Amino acid sequence: METTLLFKTTLILTFELSIAFGLCIYFLKAAKKAALSGKDFFGIHFTHAVNMNNELDLIPDPSRSIEYPRKMAKLVDKPKDKWKYPNKKETEWDIVFAENREEAIAYLKDGYEDEMDMPKPFVTTFFLWIFSSTALLISSIVPQYEYYLLVGMLLFTFTNICLGPVLAWAMLMVDENDGMRALKITLIVTFLAGFIGYSDVYSFAQNEYLILVMFLLLLGLVIFSLFNLFRGFSRGVSRSVAIGGAILFSLYIIVDFNRLIYMEDLNINDWNTAFYMSYTIYLDIINLLLQILEAMSNS
Repeated sequence: METTLLFKTTLILTFELSIAFGLCIYFLKAAKKAALSGKDFFGIHFTHAVNMNNELDLIPDPSRSIEYPRKMAKLVDKPKDKWKYPNKKETEWDIVFAENREEAIAYLKDGYEDEMDMPKPFVTTFFLWIFSSTALLISSIVPQYEYYLLVGMLLFTFTNICLGPVLAWAMLMVDENDGMRALKITLIVTFLAGFIGYSDVYSFAQNEYLILVMFLLLLGLVIFSLFNLFRGFSRGVSRSVAIGGAILFSLYIIVDFNRLIYMEDLNINDWNTAFYMSYTIYLDIINLLLQILEAMSNS
């Protein structure tokens, strides 16, 4: 019995997301287990705290192996331009160096925190993820060849094996509880968006004007993100843009699921196409998750 393009695409997508999100959850639980037993997690110790929702929150504690001078930093809102824009502010990292324990304590009371370097195994995993993601992107857009599906699936799987630990580390640096909530929200939104797109209540994928507007908004989001890396915007602005980005990628999920209908109408139903579409939707979902995390971290 021949399966539909939707089934093939969903099967690949579910398999790959299960690897990434499953490993992420595994590492979060491993970090919590290590913290509760007083052990380190890849060389990093965590202290126990309670967040505003009365949940256990793991706080990285680099003070167990401190060398002076001790680099510390905190986010501060500074005037954008003292003379031209006296009321506008932008967020920047204020970095100081504590020469001894007494100075460090004073800075800690003032809201400064120790800079936390990613453990070496995670750094290696991060660069492997960058490399494999680039290779996966290239392999997905080249003209299809004999081993297109095999090479693509191997790269897809390896990329998600690397992504899981990296996602877990990013969540630990913010609040793993928010990270878990972001995962749940992402899955719920993906299901609803996929249902809307595939139900064909509207021809989203055929609306050229909508596609153009979405592309321009995506371009604007990329430009904003690049500017934000170098100059920094206020938390309020960053949060608003992140919410807008989450809405945008939700629309992309709707459009991509809607595309499946028209491909099936054209009798396109093969595993190579399913791989390409699953990868496209996967990118939408991962970007949706990152935007939700960004909005939560700036709330």
